[in-house]
Amino acid sequence: MIKADKEKLVVEIDNDQINYAVFILNEKLNYEILFKKNSKNAGLDKGKISNFIEAKNKINDDLEEIEKKTGKIFENIFVIINQTEISSTNFTVFKKLGGSKVEKRDIEYILNEAKNSVANNQKSNSILHILNSNYILDKTAQEGPPLNVFGDQLGLHTTFISVPKNNLKNIYSLFENCDLKVQRVISKQFVFGIDFLKKNNHLKNFLIVNFEKQLTNVSLYDSSSLVSLRIIPFGTNSIYNDVAQLCSLKINEIDNLFNEINFNSSLDKEKSYIEKKFFTETEYKKLTLSFVKDIVNARIKEMTNYSINMNKEASFMLDKISKIYVFFQDESIYKNLGELFNKNLINFSNKSGIELMSNNDFSALSGAAELIFKGWHREAIPLTVKKRSMISSFFSRFFRKHTL
Repeated sequence: MIKADKEKLVVEIDNDQINYAVFILNEKLNYEILFKKNSKNAGLDKGKISNFIEAKNKINDDLEEIEKKTGKIFENIFVIINQTEISSTNFTVFKKLGGSKVEKRDIEYILNEAKNSVANNQKSNSILHILNSNYILDKTAQEGPPLNVFGDQLGLHTTFISVPKNNLKNIYSLFENCDLKVQRVISKQFVFGIDFLKKNNHLKNFLIVNFEKQLTNVSLYDSSSLVSLRIIPFGTNSIYNDVAQLCSLKINEIDNLFNEINFNSSLDKEKSYIEKKFFTETEYKKLTLSFVKDIVNARIKEMTNYSINMNKEASFMLDKISKIYVFFQDESIYKNLGELFNKNLINFSNKSGIELMSNNDFSALSGAAELIFKGWHREAIPLTVKKRSMISSFFSRFFRKHTL
């Protein structure tokens, strides 16, 4: 086997599976997928390690398969995480210019001030990403850094994505025990958004809601930049659990029911019973479809209220949000229950367009490849660079991009 050099191994620790992708630069200096794999999760729960030995053994087995099929030996890895403890913090910092022109050092100062404030107030957290959403010069919003423009006051709105330090230590330790050096830990929500914006680069102010099986992610974008992130510790699996508990059915039976019956239709007007063929593990009982739909709708109402309708930050930007994109990890939920989610978005249905979409398993991995190989113009500091200071590393890339 050949030692991997140009290839990048990326892993996403998902709720019930682990997704891998190996990317490589082609002759045109564009990245492409060399290999991808979905693996059943083991020793991991909601993105965190629940059984270290099981998780290590599973990753070692996966790595052996990946290296065998690609003919490469990997020493480094990029890790995408999705944990409820990931949080976002917003800061707007101003600096007086006194009529002088904006220079790089002015933005460096503002970034350092914001970064130090977050670090001092969140001593148990580590910063994963620092994102620039808005530059403000003399109370006027700017498209990018207003370098060499004269003004009296410069402001910068930044968003910090953070995670508890102990969570990061566990991730690093896990992969070190698999003989892999973690190059960088990346937030799934951030790179999911990168992939989405790459395909929809005209979007400015919008909301992404991702109803996964175990978690729900809510990401708010202002001027194409992620400004708010919430990860809620429940997902569409809670719908299955409610029906299982109240109807005394097994999860597999409910899965078959949701896969075949369209609950988006007006089942409440029909008094039809669930067919016997669905009772494969439990004794047949008379259950109407409308009764099951009532249970489902009650849970969906709670989920949409908690994640969207009562989301203060989204409500604050209601007039600015042009559209809400609702993703579903569970294909059956998307196809046969999706419209029930749509109907429960009462605060937004009249003012913002709502689009329901199916989630792609490799969207986050694709977004991570874009970040790794090309960088993202809204990210202030790529934390992987070590040879130069983080601030100078950012500016050597960022200002070059904006002066071409």
